[in-house]
Amino acid sequence: MSEAFEEIEPCEFSLEEIVGEQVVLRPLGEADAQSLFELIDESREFLQEHLPWPEECTLVENVASRIDSWNLQAQMANGACWGIFEKAGADSSKRREKIAGCIMLGWVQWKHRSATVSYWLGKRFCGRGLATEALLLAASEAFALGLNRLELTASVHNPKSVAVARRAGFQEEGLCREYERLHGKFEDHLRLSLLARDLLDAE
Repeated sequence: MSEAFEEIEPCEFSLEEIVGEQVVLRPLGEADAQSLFELIDESREFLQEHLPWPEECTLVENVASRIDSWNLQAQMANGACWGIFEKAGADSSKRREKIAGCIMLGWVQWKHRSATVSYWLGKRFCGRGLATEALLLAASEAFALGLNRLELTASVHNPKSVAVARRAGFQEEGLCREYERLHGKFEDHLRLSLLARDLLDAE
């Protein structure tokens, strides 16, 4: 029989930075709209291969509206979005972090202590472990607030995204047939999950 848990109250996600070794997760604001749009625009073809939304972000205003929506969800304790910023090198004179992508929590169900998670990086930031660290940082934040389960899906044609999840400790649960319609075709997705105890066991 499963262990009984006390009910927890919904709470707004923190507006504080979450600092890792390579990345900083930071809630996005109006001032980030331009740089986030530029990142999307330079990686548009790369992102559109597996994601449906880049074609909806053709103007800075489109990105600003998305940021407003994410912040509203955070205030209502329904989700959160952090910009993934790559740390500046120790020898950098300006020490300015560069926005590399985003990581989002959604469908937060406080009663069941669960949420979904998704992430993306601009093309030039891939292959350096940034997404894996961002995913682990976001998971730690979610579990610290009392959530117990994070779930994500990734297209079977997107093995790199699946590999990020597996490196972060997510376990495959099964195949979701024709989960998403992308560019006029149905795509199967793999479903993966991470429990709070999985992260504790890995430490």
